[in-house]
Amino acid sequence: MKFDPSLPWRDIKGEGFNALIGPMQFAQVDEAEWRFALKLEDRHMNSVGVAHGGLLMSIADTGLGTSAFTAAGSKPVATIDFECDFLAPGKNGQMIHGIAKVVRKAREFLFMQGDLYADERHVLRVSGIWVIRSGGGKP
Repeated sequence: MKFDPSLPWRDIKGEGFNALIGPMQFAQVDEAEWRFALKLEDRHMNSVGVAHGGLLMSIADTGLGTSAFTAAGSKPVATIDFECDFLAPGKNGQMIHGIAKVVRKAREFLFMQGDLYADERHVLRVSGIWVIRSGGGKP
């Protein structure tokens, strides 16, 4: 999948750990599909010179989590299940971008799927469950 710069991208305002990996960008495509992106830098590489697997998982968790927050009507959400398959490495300077989709929305849970790409190469497949918590919150 190609990165689409024409989408209505906005920065994800990361705090704490998310601020360390970002800045990430986020765009809503429709009511059940979102995109997210991050440009890989030296600080994202592991000791063999490719994107650290934990970084790829964090990008996916942040992208799908922000999508879940939006799908839940800006209610806070928490990841309760997260599964991924590593398919290929990401390299320094590449645009890591992903797609997140709601597979099923229940009263208290969102079932999500997503994919991560390094430029056009498929690097990660992910699925998970997010619980919708009561009260207000930030993405």
